[in-house]
Amino acid sequence: MTADEAIALLHQILNQSGQTAQLNDTQLKVFRQIWQGQSYPMIAQASGYDYDYIKQVSSRLWQMLSKALNQPVSKRNLQSVFQQYLQTVEPVAVSPSFLGQRSIYHNLRAGSDSAFIGREAEIERLLAFLSFDHPASCVSIEGLGGIGKTTLALAIAHHLKAASAPFNAIIFTSAKPNHLTSSGLLPRLQPDRTLQDLFRAIAYTLHCPDVLLQPFEEQLTQIYHQLSRQPTLLILDNLETVEEQVAILSFLHDLPSTTKTLLTSRAKTPFPSVTLAPLPPACGVDLIQSQSHNKGLRLTDNEAQQLHQRTSGIPAAIIYAVGQLASGYPWESSVQAVVQGDYARFYFESSLMALRDEPIYSLFLAAALFPSSAATDALAYVAELADPATVTQGLARLQQLSLLNGREGRFDMLPLTREYAIAQLNADPDLKLRQHQRRVEWYLTFAETYGGKDWTDWQNYGPLEQEWENLQDVIEWCIAGDRYEEVCRFWRKARCYSHAQGYSKNRLSCWATRLDWTNWLIQAAEQRQDWPTVAEVVFDRAWTLTLLGQPHHLESAKDLFARAWDYHLYLQPATQVELATHIAVWHIENLDFVEALHWLQRAEMMVQETELEATAYQRFSIRRHYYRGEIAYKTEDFTQAQAHFEQALQQAQQIDWRRVVFLTKDWLADVALKQGNVTDARVWMEEGLQVAQKSGDRCRTAFCMRSLARLEYSQGNGAEAHHWASEALSMFAQLGMISEAQETTDLLHSMDLSVP
Repeated sequence: MTADEAIALLHQILNQSGQTAQLNDTQLKVFRQIWQGQSYPMIAQASGYDYDYIKQVSSRLWQMLSKALNQPVSKRNLQSVFQQYLQTVEPVAVSPSFLGQRSIYHNLRAGSDSAFIGREAEIERLLAFLSFDHPASCVSIEGLGGIGKTTLALAIAHHLKAASAPFNAIIFTSAKPNHLTSSGLLPRLQPDRTLQDLFRAIAYTLHCPDVLLQPFEEQLTQIYHQLSRQPTLLILDNLETVEEQVAILSFLHDLPSTTKTLLTSRAKTPFPSVTLAPLPPACGVDLIQSQSHNKGLRLTDNEAQQLHQRTSGIPAAIIYAVGQLASGYPWESSVQAVVQGDYARFYFESSLMALRDEPIYSLFLAAALFPSSAATDALAYVAELADPATVTQGLARLQQLSLLNGREGRFDMLPLTREYAIAQLNADPDLKLRQHQRRVEWYLTFAETYGGKDWTDWQNYGPLEQEWENLQDVIEWCIAGDRYEEVCRFWRKARCYSHAQGYSKNRLSCWATRLDWTNWLIQAAEQRQDWPTVAEVVFDRAWTLTLLGQPHHLESAKDLFARAWDYHLYLQPATQVELATHIAVWHIENLDFVEALHWLQRAEMMVQETELEATAYQRFSIRRHYYRGEIAYKTEDFTQAQAHFEQALQQAQQIDWRRVVFLTKDWLADVALKQGNVTDARVWMEEGLQVAQKSGDRCRTAFCMRSLARLEYSQGNGAEAHHWASEALSMFAQLGMISEAQETTDLLHSMDLSVP
C-alpha cells in the first residue's frame, strides 16, 4: 500500500469513529513519513521540529487509531494493522486525478481565477461553513443571475481539492440548461435536474455505478452508505431550476454527517447563506482589465470604469461584454447586448418567464420607473395592485429571485436589471404610458401631502428628502412631455424643499435643477399667456439668483425682477409686497442702500393701501425692521441697527418665526461686537451656532462660525480665530456660496498678515 492509499484509509478509519476533523497537516506529514519507514529522529531533522514534539504528534495518532480500531496501534504494527483492516472492509479507491497529499474523488470541471477577484470575504465565510467544526451541513451561495455563484462554488471546490482537506470526495452537479459564451448560448448536454441525475453524479464520481442498477429504495440506501464512508462535499448548482426540488431537498436533509452540501441559487433558501453583491468599482475594473488582457484587448482605465458602471459590476455581464468587444463588436452594441441579447435571455428571462402572466411581473416593471428606492405603496399604485397580500407576496418573490433589493419597506434594483425592465416596458407602449401616468398621480398626491411648506422657516422635509430623486424624475418626465398643468402643480408643492436644499447642500448644484425648471415654466407659461404663473415663477427665479450672489447672477436677477414687477398686478397683494421687499434686498446685495430704502418704502405704502391678512402683515413688519437693520449695520449706524433688529426679534418671537428669530440674534451678535460688547456678542454667537447646527442649517452655521472667528480675532485669540474661520470657509465652499467663501478667505488672509 502506498503512502497516499494509507492516508486515504486513515481518513476512512477515523471518519467512521467521528475523528477526521481532529487531523492536522503536521499529523498527516508525520504519518506519511512513518509509513515510508523513517525514524523519529529522521522525521524531526527533516521537519525542523523537536524530537519530543514528533513523539507527541505520533502518540496522539496512535491513540486515535487505537480508539477507532479497538486495538493497540503503534509505529511498529501500523502497516500490519492496516492490512488486517483492509481484509474486513471494501478497499479504499484512489482517484487517478490525485493531487497533493491524498487521493480525492471528484468530477470537477475547470474553474476560473476571476472568482477570487473581490470575493475574499465571501470565500473565508464559505470555508468556515464547510469546515466539519461548523454545525451547518448545508450552505447556499445566493444572488442575482450572473453575479458569480457558480464560479465561486467551483473556486471553493478547487481550493479544497488542492488543500487535500477535509474532503475525500467533491461532487459537482448543475441544473443549468445552458452555458453563456461570448458567441451566444450553448445548451448543456446533460443538466442535472432530477434526484436520479444527482444519484448518477454521486455514483460515477465515487466509482460505484452498479448502485444505479438497483431499485430506487436500494439506490438511496447505497448512496447514503457510500457518502458515509468518506468526508464528501456535494455541490448543487442552480437549485432554482431543478425539476424535483422537494425530493432533492428531502435527500439533502437526510445526508450523513460526513457530507457537506454547497448550493447555488438565485432564490433564497432555508439554509445558512452567503449572498453575493455586485463587485465594487475597484474590483470590477480589475476583473475587466484581467478579462481584457486574457483576450488581447486593451481598454483604458476610463473605458473600464464606464464598462463597470454599465454592467452594474455583475461579473457575468462584464465577461460577456468584454467577450463581445474582443470579438469586434462596437462599444455601444457590446454593452446593449447585455440588456437585450443572449445575456438577458440567459440571466433575466429564465427567472421571469414563469412570472409574466402574474401580478408580480407588473411590480417588477413598475420598480424600473423609480431611479431611487421606492415605497411599497408607490410600487403597488403604479403596478395597479390593490390587494396588500398580493403586493407583499410579489415583492417577497422578487427579492427571493434577487431581482429587487428591499430595506425598511423600500425597494430598488440594480441599474442593469432596470435597463432590462425598461427594455421590456418599451416593448409595450400602452403599459409604459399607463404606469408613467400612475406614477405622476401618486407623486402629485405625495407632493400635495408633504410639500407646500413655508420655505422661510425651518421645516421637517424628511418625506420629501427621501423621495426627492424619484420626484425630480417625475417632474422631468412631465417637462419632457410638455405636461404643463402637472408641472405647475408639482412646482408649487416642491419648491419649498428645493429652495431649502440650498441651506444644507451645494446650492450651485442643487439649485441648478430648480433654475432649469423655472426656465421651462416661464417659457411654457408665456406661450399659454398664463401671466399670474409667469409673474410667480419669474419672481422665484430672480430670488434664487440673488441668493447665489455672483455678479452674473445678480445681473440676471435684475432683469428678472424688472419683468416680475411688470406683471406684479397678477400676483396676490401679499406676494406683491413680498416682491417689492425682495427687490430691496437685491439692491442691498449690490450695496445700493438708497434704492433699497426706496423699495422698502414702496412696500410700506402698498401695505397701507392693501388689507393684508394678519400673518402676512406681521411678517412684512418683521422683514421691514430686519432689512432696515441690515442697511444700518452696513452703513455703520450700529445704534440704529440694534434698534431695528431688536424690534424684528421681538415681533418674530411673538409669532414663533424661528428662523428669523435666529437670524436677528445673529445680527445682534455682530452689532454687539462692533459696539465692543464682547460678552453679549459671545453669548449670542454660541447660542446661534448651537441652534443652527441642531436645525441642520449649514448655511447659518457657517455664518455663526465666521462671526466667532471675528470675535476671537478681536480678542487676540489668533488660533481660535483661525480655527473658526477655516471651518466657515470649508462649509461655505461645500455649500457653493462663492462670495461668502471669498470674504472668509480675505478674513483669513488679514489674520495671517497681522501675525508678526
